[in-house]
Amino acid sequence: MARKISIFALIFLIIVLQLCSYFNLCSASNDYNHRKSKEFIEKSCRATSYPKLCLKSLARRASKIKGNPELLANAALSATFFAAQTTSRLLKDTSRIHSLKPNEVAAMVDCIADLSDSVQKLQKSTKVMSEGTKNNDVIRVDGSNDVVGVQINDIQMWVNIALEKGETCMIALANMNVKGRVKKGIRKRIVKVAHLTSNALDLVKSFALAHNK
Repeated sequence: MARKISIFALIFLIIVLQLCSYFNLCSASNDYNHRKSKEFIEKSCRATSYPKLCLKSLARRASKIKGNPELLANAALSATFFAAQTTSRLLKDTSRIHSLKPNEVAAMVDCIADLSDSVQKLQKSTKVMSEGTKNNDVIRVDGSNDVVGVQINDIQMWVNIALEKGETCMIALANMNVKGRVKKGIRKRIVKVAHLTSNALDLVKSFALAHNK
């Protein structure tokens, strides 16, 4: 009886050791892949207009990006869209809370309209890029393998428009006589969205070039 227990104990120990080895290998593999993905993001971000912001906004998505230029561009667009959407809501809330003069209201309305348009263009870009990624389609500038029906240069055009709208919003904001602290907070958010948009455009262009060599 004691011998049977010893055999079972030995088998159990072997299984435990194998499982430990398997999970350690998996963990090591995941750590390696995550590290390589972060290195890829760092290298890609160095080519953008605002590298530090680029890395900060994308580092947490390293496990999803997996060193893939298309997934990187998609993640940059998604992060920019989310930031623009949040800032647009903040602007709308600010316009309701603070009593503004007629000319300030007009400027705020223009700024909100510009930012809302920017959000729509970014949403459109993100949707098209996401569909291409999900379906494993390679979107090419020349349209030769454009399964999703929209060329990558259209995405670049939409992101360019989003960037221009953000800059127009900042000009409108500069003409508003809102309380200094509030104005500074809003401007900081809009500038961040503009910088994220610029970075996203750089990464989309890099993806387009990589697939058209």
